[in-house]
Amino acid sequence: MINTTTTQKAADAINANGLHTTSTGADFLTGAATEQAIQAPNGKAIATQIAHLALAGHAVHKGHCGDFTVCKYGMARYCQDFDELQAFSRKLGVTK
Repeated sequence: MINTTTTQKAADAINANGLHTTSTGADFLTGAATEQAIQAPNGKAIATQIAHLALAGHAVHKGHCGDFTVCKYGMARYCQDFDELQAFSRKLGVTK
């Protein structure tokens, strides 16, 4: 037996009166933020780059601020961002 008052309360419970939005998420990305979002590497590109370096014998450590440290033979190289990591990988001849 279904109680109609419970059903009515459940239907009202999903009514979000104060949570209306007037714009889309695309409106929030303007100017430099849009360019940065477009140019930002995705997780797959980062993982692929790290895998290429790992296959060449380099250990890559991700930092907390989007930075990387590449280590091999007791030496380390700091890369401030993904672009610098790619440039270092090309310099080593790991990727083209």
